Amino acid sequence: MSTALTFGIEEEYLVLDAATRRPSPVGARAVTRLSDVDFHREFSAAQAEFATPVCLDLAAAGKELTRGRTTLAEAARDHGALIIASGTPPLGRPGPPPVTDKPRYRRMAERFGMLTEDQGVCGCHVHVGVPDVDEAIRVSNHIRPWLPALLLLAANSPFFNGRDTRYASWRTVVWSRWPVVGVPPHFRDVREYHELVGRLVDAEVVTDAGMIYWFVRPSRHVPTVEVRVADVAMTVPEALLQAALTRALVSVALESERQPCVSDVLLRTACAQAALVGPDGRCLDPFSGKASEGWNLVDDLVRHVSPALRAAGDLGFVQGQMSWLRAHGGGAARQRRVLRERGELSAVVDHLAAATTGPEPKW
Repeated sequence: MSTALTFGIEEEYLVLDAATRRPSPVGARAVTRLSDVDFHREFSAAQAEFATPVCLDLAAAGKELTRGRTTLAEAARDHGALIIASGTPPLGRPGPPPVTDKPRYRRMAERFGMLTEDQGVCGCHVHVGVPDVDEAIRVSNHIRPWLPALLLLAANSPFFNGRDTRYASWRTVVWSRWPVVGVPPHFRDVREYHELVGRLVDAEVVTDAGMIYWFVRPSRHVPTVEVRVADVAMTVPEALLQAALTRALVSVALESERQPCVSDVLLRTACAQAALVGPDGRCLDPFSGKASEGWNLVDDLVRHVSPALRAAGDLGFVQGQMSWLRAHGGGAARQRRVLRERGELSAVVDHLAAATTGPEPKW
């Protein structure tokens, strides 16, 4: 743990019409106007993505995320739109298509039909550098039991199409409809991983290996392990918290000789419960199989990775951000508080737009 691992963050945002505050298909056009290679079109034309360069510390990553969010917001404004960092649109639906005009996305829309219509949902993906795919698989096995805790902290999508879903992360529910998604299996080795992915592609369960949407997986393009369980964070500090905890988990995994193995059923159920209740609710501990307070699972995670956080210089930031979240609530809780106090989902959208590109407004 003496050397901090490299990492990068990918964030997806919703692009909304500034007047109606509903998803707008100008997202793809706004990204196309940007020459920076860090900006990408997404599956839905009402989305946009920003990926940081490779980073060594949270300060650099924070500057990059702020740049990406601000630049996209300015590009959207030129099209009469705004961006929000929320897992789902509070008002309206992200579809039906048009999907972004790329051959791969068109094939997916043709193959999976109505399944694609609500898939304009937004996540935060953290890539952490690892030596090779073998190590990525070993790291994936280690991280699996901690996915519910990461999801608890990241839940930021309580509203969808004008309604309160009663979930903290409705994005998780929408995303779970894809054929291969959620908690990955515990793999014996990289050969077993490649054999399974190959079978799924050959059987046309998915159109390509990029549709293996497990919450943690080896990257196909860069030497990283990718953790993709989180909703996009409302604020930059919350995104950095996910990155710090994820990098620390990978660091601990690389140093560990043991690979914890928990019940797949308990683990999937724990993730589903985390998506429902968020950190303030009562969850399932995948290690013990017993009920636990959400914050207790989060505290267990922080204790597990504290040596790696300290070695990377991130422990103080994580402790401060955790204290802030305990006092103010996670993203879903804060979205609901805005609705209670202001009475309209349009106010929630405005709050999200302001928090996406700057300090979160007071409510």
